Formats: sequence, C-alpha cells, structure tokens
Amino acid sequence: MSTPPLDSASGLSSQGVLLPTGVPQLDRVLGGGLPQGALAIILGPPGSGKTTLASQIAFAAAHRGQQSLLLTALSEPTTKLLDHLRSYSFFAPELFGSAVQIFSLQQFMTQGKRVTAQEIVTAVHQTRANMVILDGFQGMRGMEPDFMATRQFLYDLGTRLSLRGTTTLITTEADPRDPSLFPEMTTGDALIGLYFTLQGVRALRSMEVLKVRGRAPLPGRHSLMLNADGVHIFPRMESWSKSAIFSGWQASAKDTTIHERVTFGLPELDTLLGGGLTRHTSTLLTGSVGTGKTLLALQFALTGVSKGEAAIFLGFRETGEQLVYKADAFDMGQQLRKALTSNGGLTLQRWEPVELDPDQITAELLTAIEKTGARRIVIDSVAELERAVVENNGVERTSNFLAALLAALRGRGVTLLAIKEASKSIATEPDFSVDALGILAENVLLLQQQAYRGKLHRILSIPKMRFSTHDYRLREFVVTSPEGIHVLTSDESGEEVLAGLSEELTGYRTGKLPSLQREG
Repeated sequence: MSTPPLDSASGLSSQGVLLPTGVPQLDRVLGGGLPQGALAIILGPPGSGKTTLASQIAFAAAHRGQQSLLLTALSEPTTKLLDHLRSYSFFAPELFGSAVQIFSLQQFMTQGKRVTAQEIVTAVHQTRANMVILDGFQGMRGMEPDFMATRQFLYDLGTRLSLRGTTTLITTEADPRDPSLFPEMTTGDALIGLYFTLQGVRALRSMEVLKVRGRAPLPGRHSLMLNADGVHIFPRMESWSKSAIFSGWQASAKDTTIHERVTFGLPELDTLLGGGLTRHTSTLLTGSVGTGKTLLALQFALTGVSKGEAAIFLGFRETGEQLVYKADAFDMGQQLRKALTSNGGLTLQRWEPVELDPDQITAELLTAIEKTGARRIVIDSVAELERAVVENNGVERTSNFLAALLAALRGRGVTLLAIKEASKSIATEPDFSVDALGILAENVLLLQQQAYRGKLHRILSIPKMRFSTHDYRLREFVVTSPEGIHVLTSDESGEEVLAGLSEELTGYRTGKLPSLQREG
C-alpha cells in the first residue's frame, strides 16, 4: 500500500464548483461554499453540533434535488439519530427515505477499514449519492490504532468518491487543533473545527475553518448558535470587515462624502455642529445619568425618519413600550408610535443585556440595514456591546471589534450615534483618550450636569468633530415637558452663568473647552 503525500487532496474532480451549505453564514466563512467533490472533516468535542451541522448540510443538498447518504459509525441505532434530527426545523419528512437515506456501518466495521470503505463506495453507487455524511468517525479510528491506516482510509475513500463528484463530510470527536491528528487531517480538503467551552458559568459555542483547499476562508473563530433551526454562524466582525476591504468592497460601497450634514432637528444644536453631523461618520454621545442622552438619540432618529431616512434603534435598556412612554412625556410619543409601525421608517432591535453575543448582534444589525436601507443608526448603549465583547473574548478585542463595526457602517453609508454613560455623575475634565470609541469615533458630544448657585444645570459641549469646524463654547440646555430638549442661546443662559459653569467644569473662565480647534 503506497502512502500518499502529506498534502494530497481527495481528487476534487469538480474543482471550482462551490456547493451552498444551507447553513446561515457558513458559506461566507468557508470562502464561498464547499468545493464539490471535497473531503471535509468536522472536528469537535461532544455536544458541539457536529452531527447537526453535517445533517443540516445534507438536507440542504436534498432540497436542491441532490441525493444525500447519512452513514453512522456509532454503536447507537439509526432510529436514535433519526429522533435527534426530527427535532430540527431543517428536517424534511418528505425527503427522508428518498433524497436522504440513513444506514449504519456497524455490521461492516468488524471486518476492517478496507471492507468498510468498499461498502461505503458501493452504497454511494447504489443510491447515486451526491453527498455522503460519515458520522462518528472516532468509532472507526479505534478499529486500527495505526494512524497511517486511518490516513490511508481517508485518502482512498475521499479519492474514490471525489472521482464521481461526490462530496464527503466526516464528523469525529477530537480537539480541532490536536497536533497528533495533523497527519490524518492532511487528507481533508476542508477542516472545520467546532468548539464548546465554559467561560465561568456560561457555555460558549464557536467554530473555525482551519483549511479549505483552494479557497480563502475567513480566519479565526466565529460565533456559533445552535437552536431549533439548527446551526447558525455569526462571522467574527473583524474578519468580515477585513475580507470586505481586500475584496474591493470599500470601493463598491456608497459614496462616503463627509460634506453632507445629518441634523438633529434642533436649530441651536445643529448650528453648534456647523450645520449638523457629517454624514457617514460615527458620533459618541456621552454623559452622566439623567442628562437626556436617550431622548436626544430619539430626536436624532425621528428627525431622520421625517426626512425620509430609515433608521434603526439598537437598544439594550428600554423596551419599545418604555421608549414610547418616555416619548409621550415630551410630545414625541405619537411620532414614535407611527415611526415604529411596519412602514414607519424606524426599526427597533432590542436585546436583553444578558449573555450577549457581540457578533450575533452586529450580524443582525447589518442584515437589518441591508433590508431596510437605514441611513441612521442609534446604539443605546454601546457599553453593553463592549461588555459583551469582554465577556466573550476579553478586553483586548474591544478596539478591533469597534473599529471593524464602524468601518462596516461607514461602508454602508450609515451615520451612527452611539450612547455611552460617563463614569461620574459630574465630570470635570473627561479624558476620551482612554475610551476606545472616543478615539475611533469622528465626533464626540458631551452632556454634563453641574450644580451652580443652588441649581443643577445641564451643559452641552462638542469636544471633537474630526471633519468640521464647530462651536467650542459650553452651551446650556434644558429638558422640559412637553417641548423636550431645548439648547439655550448665550443670552438665554446669561454670560455670567456660562462663565461660572465653565469655571466649575474646566477651571477656565473662557466659556470654552481647552482643546484644539479642529482634528484630523
């Protein structure tokens, strides 16, 4: 028996033809799909979703009119596997027994790998299968402890099936990055690793494409969700953005001119901003509790809707009912109710701030943008998104994640307003150099509260607008019912009050924040 070279493939007689997997976003991660005729190996620990993933791909192929053959090497009866598959929505009873057939290999495995391989090839010819799933390969690896025999089995089987254009998926229980498996795994044209780990008390699922021969898969680990619909992949935000840039996506994105303005619909504030926020940029709206951040964000979104610009409000705090209740107090309730109807122009995406998956959130956001054509996005609050990143992947990922998200929104022609609470109720000299979004965002709006002469005043300032000149003076604003937010003129506040507030907040009597006139 000759030993194949370490880098030999299964043949790939139909190289260049990519098969859709039918698994949401998996094709994107694979670099376009599964190569027809490939030998793909799915590795992972128990409970990671290997059988579900392979079966979901098989049923997707059956829905396209192809024949799928499910072979199990496990000692469990096929009826047990069938009961498992029936719990998923992708299971189609009308296809089972015809386009999808299940057989057990147990009766052949005692005769060795060579006999088992021949029986598999025979079954493929008899059923005219376009796709073969060999589930539970770890049961066959134990038949002969010699890894070279296992490697030869994979090579021979993959080659023989590939020559007839049959795509083969093999599942096995193993650590995807176990070096002891590398000699065997070189026979695979595609290697998909599934992970199922505990982080504290939380279970996390993820996947990684270690290799797809002849393709460029998205690198790194990606979130994986397993529910009643089967497997759903959420590509890692950074890899998605990076891949899009290298593939020319930025060049095909909508014009990202920064000369147009996006207004709040508050004349005094828009004037301070030099006419409004620059379009297709990101703005950090920060301030202490009770300064009116959410109300100002609603104003921003509803103003866009009134101008025919669809908007999305991504929230982690108030429910839709709570937002409407808040808006009712400021004569915005009716407008918000209308905007939230099916054709009203405002989409509310609301997530409970519990065990969040940042890549799932951003994937759903980007999908909603494509579906609705939204031009304005509000995130309330980005702190919850940052916390999700830290809890899932560690603090070191935060900057890269936010940078990728901002790039994705910019490339889609979106203007972002992201809310984040300040750490202190009364800030004195906020330092945005230690805040990832404060650095990455083109604009920063700061809302503060300061006691002066026995009265609590709300103060608005604009520390940063990267692509525009703007007014650097402190401005007082009030929140009253039913008017809402009103930015006061200097005359309405009084120069003495503004000077006193400036001294309390910054230590300067100029009424201006001590910063540069223009950035970038």
